[in-house]
Amino acid sequence: MTKIKIALTWGWTGGHVFPLLSVYNHLKNENLDFVWIWEKNSLEQKIALENNIEFHSIMSGKIRRYFDLKNFFDPFKIIFWVFQSLYYIVKYDINIIFSKWGFVSVPACIAGKILGKKIYIHESDTVMWLSNKIIARLATKVFFTFDNSLIDWKKYIKSSQILNPKLIENIQDKLEKNEKQEILVMAWSQGSKIIFENLLEIIWEFPNTNFTIILWEKNTSFRKNFEKFPNTKLYDFISQEELATVMQKADISITRAGATSIWEQYYFWIIQIIIPLKNSAWNHQFHNAMYFQKHFDSIVLEESENLWNNLKLELEKLENYRKEKLNLSRFSDGLEVIKKEIL
Repeated sequence: MTKIKIALTWGWTGGHVFPLLSVYNHLKNENLDFVWIWEKNSLEQKIALENNIEFHSIMSGKIRRYFDLKNFFDPFKIIFWVFQSLYYIVKYDINIIFSKWGFVSVPACIAGKILGKKIYIHESDTVMWLSNKIIARLATKVFFTFDNSLIDWKKYIKSSQILNPKLIENIQDKLEKNEKQEILVMAWSQGSKIIFENLLEIIWEFPNTNFTIILWEKNTSFRKNFEKFPNTKLYDFISQEELATVMQKADISITRAGATSIWEQYYFWIIQIIIPLKNSAWNHQFHNAMYFQKHFDSIVLEESENLWNNLKLELEKLENYRKEKLNLSRFSDGLEVIKKEIL
């Protein structure tokens, strides 16, 4: 029986890369073959090769909503990228294109539409980004996570968030209550400096709390500052397997409002103190945070001069909180909806 070949295309941040890996992990045992199309020497290429996924590089660019001389040349580049995508789709006999986000996805999806291929897209955020708005017009089906992403088109399907099934392997819902409170600090790389700076102002006031802090590559300079505190455990980078163990223990998180992260933490029953990134594209982090505040009583703090004090006050209110269970029963719902539709 001939296998269906799916091209995965999207990228630029871990919050968009790992959900695509989750699709692969959930479907790899079905009658499917996968190929990943993205930029050369990228995180996507690294992740693809580590997981034995066939990888092919493609030229890329960006949509600029401001004046730039490059805007005069990019339309010609897009035409070339479409032809490059047509070549890949025909050469590797690709049947389905699964897109998450990113301008590189646009030419690939245009090529797929020209060749009559099925195109699926998943929108993680409350606000649909420009590249996804373009692809949505070409798509066979559009999966979405947040209720307020609903558009009254038959091709829009509520799937919930795409989360990595590896996170819940060998994880049990019932837990032993932590003797000391465990706080996870997970702000990713982009614009997270302000969170680490404000945390350093107050961390000394919580000697009986354990902090697990994930710095990522752009914030490793903070390691020497946090190492002064005996109640901190630091990661420059964290694997999905390690992240599962950390989230299983965590009672509280201090986090940005990236859709994948906040949904993962929700299912691991972590009380979230969300500090949305200012000026995120289409202000999506603010809207994600507001959704979680409304539906799950998450705490939302603004980046401000008083952030350190507001953070301190919220941690003091939660001083006695310890979780006793997880919330994993619907963890894989998003992937199951996508699997049913694709197969």
